[in-house]
Amino acid sequence: MTDAQSYYDGLISQGYTPDQAVTYTQQYYPDFQAAPAQPAAPISPAAMPAPAVMATPQPMVSTPSEEGGIDIMAIAAVVCIALALILSAVGQFNGSWLNSDADETGQSSSSGLRTVTLDCSGITNETTQLACMQMGISILSEGMTNASIAEMTEKFSEETAVTGSMSDYCTNLYDYTIGMITLGETMTSAATGTTVEFTEERTNATAAKTSCDEGVSAGSTGGIVLWVGTVVALAALVFAILGMVGVALPGGIESHGKWVSLASGVLMVLAVLVWYLMLPSSEGSTMGASTGVFITVFAAVLSIVSGVLGIVGGMSKSS
Repeated sequence: MTDAQSYYDGLISQGYTPDQAVTYTQQYYPDFQAAPAQPAAPISPAAMPAPAVMATPQPMVSTPSEEGGIDIMAIAAVVCIALALILSAVGQFNGSWLNSDADETGQSSSSGLRTVTLDCSGITNETTQLACMQMGISILSEGMTNASIAEMTEKFSEETAVTGSMSDYCTNLYDYTIGMITLGETMTSAATGTTVEFTEERTNATAAKTSCDEGVSAGSTGGIVLWVGTVVALAALVFAILGMVGVALPGGIESHGKWVSLASGVLMVLAVLVWYLMLPSSEGSTMGASTGVFITVFAAVLSIVSGVLGIVGGMSKSS
């Protein structure tokens, strides 16, 4: 039966149906009976890859880092340089870098980098105060012309102090002094019948004019240096703000804002020193440093503090 079964299986493998295979097999093996087909074991389906379960995205919780949050030092540096910028501009236009106490009549004076102020508010007598104002308007007018005097009179008609250009003050005061000396010489010559010349007075007037012009030069030079310091402070403020908000400039120049702040502070101090050293000799003078000097020095200190804060803040971040 083994040969018959093998023959049968061969027919099945060739594609014959079971009935056909039995019929053909029985032709050679009459006693052959097809064995009942054994139930085939069910073929287990191929394991399908289970779909990956997508994890539900959890909200990212950022843990605060040392570099995150508010940079107090950066903010403080910005505030300091901003205040320094404002105060340096105030110092530039302040009209009281030098100030004198009121004299016995109540009149006082002050000067800025480019201006002079004559204050008659301390004079109690109205007539004397009016004469003081008229004198101040004439001395501080441009060229002491009638038109400029009229313009100044209208401008300060209700004031008790008058302010004008220092260069006009120096020129007008010299011209006024020489005029009075000439008048004195003329009157004395007429009274004595001889030519009289007040040589010493003329020499003193010329020396006073030279000294006054030195003050003008000191104010102009100091003002120029202070302007440079103010512009540098403005650049430092821009760099500090850009660095604080994370804006990068070509070459990372915004990171040098702290050094720019220090430079602006040095320039402001230098402006005061240049102005002071160029002033004429103060021997016997009643003028002393006043508000404008202190404002500018304070601005310089704030600029330097801003730079130091930037340096310390950078060191703390890198460590």
